[in-house]
Amino acid sequence: MRQMPPRCELIPKPTAMETICQFNKPKPPKFEGGTDPMAYKEWFRRMKNLFEIMECPERFKVHPTTYQFEKEAEFWKATVKPRASEPALI
Repeated sequence: MRQMPPRCELIPKPTAMETICQFNKPKPPKFEGGTDPMAYKEWFRRMKNLFEIMECPERFKVHPTTYQFEKEAEFWKATVKPRASEPALI
């Protein structure tokens, strides 16, 4: 008798809210901006690792990432990005 291959069950994709809640649990790092490229690289590396662990879909990465901006980075988000009338740089 021939065996049937195992059924592939569909797993629903997480909603944006579920992704944000999962993202906030491990207390992701904040980014203040500034001119130190090493500070940015370290923050970016930690964010990238967090998204990899979460298996976060690309479409959900921008909003939680920019939510981590503080001080100069938040100022950039509030002033420079809206004036550009282009998609976000992140």
